[in-house]
Amino acid sequence: MRVEIVYPQTLAEHTKAPAILYDSKHSTTVSHRQTSPPPVKSSDALNPPASTLPPSLTLPNRPPNLSGTQRFTFYYQTGKAYLSFYKSGVKSIYQNYKILRQLRPRIPRGKSFEQALRDGAFSRAEYHLIKRTRRDAFRIPLFGLVLAICGEFTPLVVVFMGLNGAVPRTCHIPRQIDGAREKAEARRRKSFRHGTVAGDEMGKLDDVQKLPKPILTHVGRSLGLYSSLWDKVGVTPSMLLLWRIRKAVDRIDVDDFAIQRDGGVKQLSEEELKLAAEERGLDVMGKPIGEIRSVLVKWTEARKWAPIIELLSRRPSAWPPER
Repeated sequence: MRVEIVYPQTLAEHTKAPAILYDSKHSTTVSHRQTSPPPVKSSDALNPPASTLPPSLTLPNRPPNLSGTQRFTFYYQTGKAYLSFYKSGVKSIYQNYKILRQLRPRIPRGKSFEQALRDGAFSRAEYHLIKRTRRDAFRIPLFGLVLAICGEFTPLVVVFMGLNGAVPRTCHIPRQIDGAREKAEARRRKSFRHGTVAGDEMGKLDDVQKLPKPILTHVGRSLGLYSSLWDKVGVTPSMLLLWRIRKAVDRIDVDDFAIQRDGGVKQLSEEELKLAAEERGLDVMGKPIGEIRSVLVKWTEARKWAPIIELLSRRPSAWPPER
């Protein structure tokens, strides 16, 4: 048995992006044109450390024609490998939290993490470390209870009981990640088949508050902002969905700014590239890295003349040309 674990990396010593002048107001209106900030060629400032992602997982090979004793040994080694993987994931959260505590004093009084990022107090790498660590730390109590009770059987409980939301990102096994992506992309394909509003009407929508219901529902499905159970009962939680779409648009807007400032799409690592694409409702399953990167570059260019909502509501092949 060989268990390969990638231990947490730390950020470059207090990597600090240069201050950028930027309008600090977070409104629900997304402008048609986005001014690109001057890029900083630094992958350390762009890509969060590996400790914010799941460690590598290497499972023992299953020999053919297992006897009773061999079968017990194989499953025991497999369970032990998963347990080591989960322990490493929890350890990563602890390491990240120590870095987060060092970063907190950089936030000026009365400002959000997002505004501090725009003002140059954080790099994109540090910003995402903060976001992911806060999210993972919130999930630790419930996941720790499941891990303590189920031990080596935790993967079975998580996968077959659908407990993805209770598992920290650093503890997501490959099957769990692929399954979630396949499910999200299947739902997105189905939503696109139903269609949205006409292109000329879409071009007039800059304000998230004024979204028509078809666009509201489609973007919510595409980004996975509400449970598919609502679709089965034929009800759309409009107010909740509107709030989540507004938060998603603001989040994407901030990340677009940070990517451009701290190195650009071409400097994103493979896993960070996939995560950025998923956050923007772009498919990644079965696609070469080069193709995903090209689509994200196209997104960055289209942001100069098209609002985020318009891009979220269409496939890349239907994104509007420069206008």
